[in-house]
Amino acid sequence: MSDPAQPAGPSSDPKPGDAGADYEVGLEAVGRVLAWCAQQILAERRSAVPDPKRLEQMKVRQRECAADQNRLEDAEPD
Repeated sequence: MSDPAQPAGPSSDPKPGDAGADYEVGLEAVGRVLAWCAQQILAERRSAVPDPKRLEQMKVRQRECAADQNRLEDAEPD
């Protein structure tokens, strides 16, 4: 008997513990954050009255995120 909440057949959804899928999800998430930081930096620079403190904070976050991306690329599956 099949469970309607669990349809039969192959699924393309990543499964927990699937190292390749986990890597791709992580890389995609870091990429989205990097893009968001870049947008925030650009918006602040274009602002009529740029806030130097916010601009510096966003640059720091962007650098930290880039470092996370580098660590992710070098990470082992476990």
